Amino acid sequence: MRLGLREMKAFSKLLFPSVKDSTFFESCGVADLITTCLGGRNRKVAEAYAKNGGRRSFDELEADMLQGQKLESMRIM
Repeated sequence: MRLGLREMKAFSKLLFPSVKDSTFFESCGVADLITTCLGGRNRKVAEAYAKNGGRRSFDELEADMLQGQKLESMRIM
């Protein structure tokens, strides 16, 4: 999460150089980061992959678990 917050700050400053660091520490920024890390589709499928020892592929897990949704573009291979 620490690295994610650092990347969010760097990316935002590229687009909006005047953004203040304090913006990222408000509850909405931190809450979004925590929710993404702990409850996102990629995390859920990655956890299932680890629990089954890789016996099922990400594509199989995606089809079974996400009810038609897809994993976010950065796939774990």
